[in-house]
Amino acid sequence: MSRLRTDDLGQLLFLGLDEDRWSAGLEKRLRAIRPGGIIFSQRTLRTPESVAELLGKIARTPGAPPFLALAEEGGTADPLQEFFPPAPSLRAVDVKENAAAKLGELIGAGMKLLGFNTNFAPRLDLSADSSDPAAGARAIGLDGLQVAKCGGDFMRGLQRHNILPCAKHFPGFGSARMDSQAGLYLSGKPMAPMWREDLVPYRKLLRQLPMVMVSHHAYKAYDFDIALPAIHSANVLHGLLRVKLLYHGLAMTSDLESEHIRQKFGPADASVLSINAGCDMVFTSNRKNSAESVIEGLRNGLESGRISTSRVAQALQRIRGVKKALAAPSGKISMKALKELGKEFKEFSNHLKT
Repeated sequence: MSRLRTDDLGQLLFLGLDEDRWSAGLEKRLRAIRPGGIIFSQRTLRTPESVAELLGKIARTPGAPPFLALAEEGGTADPLQEFFPPAPSLRAVDVKENAAAKLGELIGAGMKLLGFNTNFAPRLDLSADSSDPAAGARAIGLDGLQVAKCGGDFMRGLQRHNILPCAKHFPGFGSARMDSQAGLYLSGKPMAPMWREDLVPYRKLLRQLPMVMVSHHAYKAYDFDIALPAIHSANVLHGLLRVKLLYHGLAMTSDLESEHIRQKFGPADASVLSINAGCDMVFTSNRKNSAESVIEGLRNGLESGRISTSRVAQALQRIRGVKKALAAPSGKISMKALKELGKEFKEFSNHLKT
């Protein structure tokens, strides 16, 4: 514990931002928490100038430079439509030659122009009949190879503008159904079909991915006797992701404030369980100041021995490794470049309709 500072624990946190402008209160909070990453929602995108300024000031707050993220993949997950014409979904562009790569390039250019460096996309879940209405609604398709091709093209478009992709939701949302006894969405798909279907996009793309977001659903194929959310499952995070698939990048939780996680675990306990199981970062959308609870839970976990210093050190090493690719935003934006890029968004959408 003596080798780890309080600042280090903040690096394990990906924080959802509520504020849409810089303030003394926000600066004080960020200095206290020093989160490793911050994700913006559509409601925090006020004007292009205000977003660029806010990102620049956040990046200059003392501490390691943060991941500055959106969840942007077009369609119904399109926060950039505040500043650009609406972008089509990956499902819509999948049928057009080179369209997924072009969509990634446009989104990457828009994010870079504003000052972002990370995108919680693409979604690599397979579409399937599920009782979870969110599970397949935005999925690219049902065929794993098709999803891998489209998702990979989109990723490479983002990376041309130095935007880090974070694919989700490992090992796949598509087959999960609500299990009232477990109180979780549960996939009963056996291991062999999971390998042939849901895991195909990850098997194809993991080596190109700097980070992945792990599902909060449970999977009988990996935890048969006790239903564990994947974010708390060493069998999923270590046995499957690290050992079987040989992934060396950054693994982060899906939102600890999702309904079924929140009903069973407080943010402090959920974060300790996730880090112990093998996640490197925990993501909270900041319901009722849960970020402070996460930091306190991690600190108590270290002091009590519930979390080992070696596990935290491993996570910090992976975070630092991915952050080597980050560049600090300028805090300014060219409105001329924004307008020109808006024309490209519109031309791209019109081309898809022809």
